[in-house]
Amino acid sequence: MKLIDWQLLVTHVIAFLIVLFLLRRFAWGPVLRFLEQRREKIRAEFAAAEERCKDADVLKLQYEVHLKNIEVESRQRVQEAIAEGNAAAARIREQAQEERRLRLARSEEEVQAQTDAAKEMLRQRTVEMALKAAEHVVRRELDDATHRRLIESFITELETQPAKPQGA
Repeated sequence: MKLIDWQLLVTHVIAFLIVLFLLRRFAWGPVLRFLEQRREKIRAEFAAAEERCKDADVLKLQYEVHLKNIEVESRQRVQEAIAEGNAAAARIREQAQEERRLRLARSEEEVQAQTDAAKEMLRQRTVEMALKAAEHVVRRELDDATHRRLIESFITELETQPAKPQGA
């Protein structure tokens, strides 16, 4: 009994080499091309997925920037509204102060007018009292126009002279 049949072994090796040659010649190229195409397709899908990821990151950054801009803009609008409110309050305060100043000026004018009227009335009464006093002292009667002129000139002189301190 022979352990190795050389003829069968050589036939098998030749058949194997023929099959290998045929596979390499006709099947190996298409299989490698298919595998290469599959590899390229997978690589392209990964690249597309990476690109979509990058696009999503860019969009996320844009949205974050947009949100920050909205925040800043809203703060700015609030600040503008506060400033506008403060300006309006200042204008109202100024108007109120101006109105108060005008009322005070009007009141001072009214007081001055009333003071002037009271002085004039006091002057008139003083003239009348002086006339009556002079009439009693002199015991003779001058005509009323002359009396008035004399007394008015006397009062005018008193008004123009500086007041003497009391007790001097």
